[in-house]
Amino acid sequence: MPRTAPDPLRDGRLLSQAIKAIRRLKRLSARETAERMHMGLRTYQHFEAGRNKPNLEYIHRFCEVTGSDAFALLGALMIGSPHFARRTADNKLMTILMIGLQNYDAVMGDRILDQDPRTLITAVEAMFERLIQDADARDAEAKLWLADGVSSLKSRRPKPGR
Repeated sequence: MPRTAPDPLRDGRLLSQAIKAIRRLKRLSARETAERMHMGLRTYQHFEAGRNKPNLEYIHRFCEVTGSDAFALLGALMIGSPHFARRTADNKLMTILMIGLQNYDAVMGDRILDQDPRTLITAVEAMFERLIQDADARDAEAKLWLADGVSSLKSRRPKPGR
């Protein structure tokens, strides 16, 4: 079966989509972002367009001025989802995971070598399942709160014809 050649522009396109999405989320123009990053507009436009290989220095500067998560931008490239960088720009999911990994590495040291992949997979799956369950529960609570509030408002509204 013939293999397709890797697309050298893929990372640039993904990074471009992610950066644009975050910049728009933060309601910044390209000019404002370039100025805050202390770079020329043209240089920033090339960076945002993904015309060159991803530049870690620019990624960190961009995240600093937008208050977003550099690890999420890099993670977005790794999982092929520019939307991931925008979705996690404010909650710093990837930074939190990296801090957790840093702490895990510090505590475990070389004992990590002995960790069974199945155990690691089970632990990661359990963590994400718990996050999904918590989000679903909060969504259900919010919907119930809203429904109760709407019902309360309607019950106190004057009836037509009075």
